[in-house]
Amino acid sequence: MAKIIEVENLTYAYGDGSAFVHDAISDLSFSIEKGEILGIIGHTGSGKSTLVQQLNGLLKPTSGRVLFDGKDIWENPKEIRKVRFQIGLVFQYPEYQLFEETVFADIAFGPKNMGLSGDELTERVKEICSVIGIPESYFETSPFDLSGGEKRRVAIAGVMAMRPQVLILDEPIAGLDPKGRRDVVNMVAEYRKAYDATVLIISHNMEDMAMLADKLLVLNDGKLLMYDETRNVFSKPEVLREAGLNVPIVTRVFEELKAKGYDVPTDIFTVDEAVTYLSNRKAGGSRA
Repeated sequence: MAKIIEVENLTYAYGDGSAFVHDAISDLSFSIEKGEILGIIGHTGSGKSTLVQQLNGLLKPTSGRVLFDGKDIWENPKEIRKVRFQIGLVFQYPEYQLFEETVFADIAFGPKNMGLSGDELTERVKEICSVIGIPESYFETSPFDLSGGEKRRVAIAGVMAMRPQVLILDEPIAGLDPKGRRDVVNMVAEYRKAYDATVLIISHNMEDMAMLADKLLVLNDGKLLMYDETRNVFSKPEVLREAGLNVPIVTRVFEELKAKGYDVPTDIFTVDEAVTYLSNRKAGGSRA
């Protein structure tokens, strides 16, 4: 697959030039393939948010480079705003940034800043809402009259409406009830499918990462600890635990069963895998 983002020896220091300089991330190098979902995990303060803010140019590297489609995003600093349209970043609790009088106006805000207007702007908002399942009956509603989950979806839709090739979400389902979580997960999946987009997700929830991510990037104290397919990362629980992380809850259940003498595998990472395994075992079949 083609690489859409390449990170080369990336370092970012807070307080650069002062006596309090601190490397938030240090000498990171990796690449992201077009169309994949990458999970970014690490303990609090490991550098996750600092990293993604450099991927879309909100922060400029102290040293190293970020390449988007093979081009250094800081090659022409005057063009960095265009990069942010192509690499969209949704901050944690984005609903706190809603401010327009209607849902339509809030979703249209990003495309409007890109220069869209009139029928083109209207069609852009209608298209993205059709893709991700926000009904047009919401358009004239105040976003402040919506539920928490609906507000979150509208806020994310505002970034999606710019049609970024890379969509970055910082804890997108934190604080939501089960329905709200499912709705956000589904809209992200539909966006990825409709536009062949690349998705990066920061999360502390290992269950979500096991379910969603093709690969995991693990940060520890600003350094790259692991970068591999999700299954391979979760197959190294001792490394994760040393970094203050853990494997999914369902995996821990199987580890406990194994420790108590039951003949069960410990590479079960999702509830669906657990259900399949237990159903096959009950039926006397193989694991597959």
